[in-house]
Amino acid sequence: MGRSASFVIVAIFIMPGCMGSQSGDLNLIGTEYRDPPEAPDFTLKNQHGEDVSLSDFDGDVVVVAFIYTSCPDVCLVISSNLAYVNDNLGKDAMGVEIISITIDPARDTVSRLFQWTESRGYEWDHLTHERGSVINSVWESWNVVVDAEHIANSLPPDGVKLRFAVLFPDNSTLVVDSECDFSVTERCFDNGTDFAERSLSGEGLGPYDISSGTIGNWTSNDSWEWELYSWDSENESWLRADASSLDSMEVMPSTNLAWAASNANLSKLPPGFDCNGHGWVMGLGTSAHCMCDEGYERDGDDWLSCNPSAENNGNGTSDLSHSDDPHDDSLMQYEVGHSTVTFILDKEHRKRVAYSGIAWNPDDFLHDVIALSGE
Repeated sequence: MGRSASFVIVAIFIMPGCMGSQSGDLNLIGTEYRDPPEAPDFTLKNQHGEDVSLSDFDGDVVVVAFIYTSCPDVCLVISSNLAYVNDNLGKDAMGVEIISITIDPARDTVSRLFQWTESRGYEWDHLTHERGSVINSVWESWNVVVDAEHIANSLPPDGVKLRFAVLFPDNSTLVVDSECDFSVTERCFDNGTDFAERSLSGEGLGPYDISSGTIGNWTSNDSWEWELYSWDSENESWLRADASSLDSMEVMPSTNLAWAASNANLSKLPPGFDCNGHGWVMGLGTSAHCMCDEGYERDGDDWLSCNPSAENNGNGTSDLSHSDDPHDDSLMQYEVGHSTVTFILDKEHRKRVAYSGIAWNPDDFLHDVIALSGE
């Protein structure tokens, strides 16, 4: 099954009490907390790239599920159940919010979640984050344990490389990769201008003074000029950017920029990151290797390249071998077998009910949501 294999996931909840309703006449069907703890707040990104916090929904009953979109079975059932609940809330819909939080942030990017929710008609917030430490802290605070091997394969590294490239008029190139540990600092560069100056100064280029049109031995003239490009990871291409925006540009983990001479062949400009745009780099230095997207795998000894797998090529066979790959452990196949947990929070955002796994009736779940909404 290769990269398409499901990861083993264990999601648990810590019960402060035991089963059975402690709310007088309120009859709840799911596993209820005897002494409901307050649910930890968080701020993540939804499928539209907007910040979403639990505290945004004060006074509402909130359903919180932990899923991932490439999961072939369990998560699909959970999402389908939530869609049923969402469609049958009736008059209680205005006071109920549903939130899905990914446990696979490497693949569940904002753009991926947008495409996935659009294709399935799911309108509730599906949350992720580009910084692994941020979303990992949410799992920890919610007592949701994701299998360590899954984290190693899925979690985007906080220590990333930010690339600044240059394409000169003679079609020669320069690539500068700057390491930045976003788990330690909010930012490694003040803005895009700082990113460019610190990346390109001291590289043996000679002067870097873009205001006068000079990068190294090349100064723009009447026949050509320097143009700024930004790497579009979704389309795997360089897009023209507004050079005047550098001073106000925030440098994020996905920021990769380039100066290119207007008279050069843009196809000669190196890609914005390695893995051929079909994965992400884990590890640093000699241990750096691609974690390839579903349908792609590393080719032989080239650990920083992701090529279509045999299944993706459709030929049914593969001559790719990882027998000498020191990262075999990160490429192992995983059994399809995992559990999860879905919480229902009351209007005070306390954990009131938990439904473990998928062997639960969506009508029972809907009953508990409506009961808490009317409390």
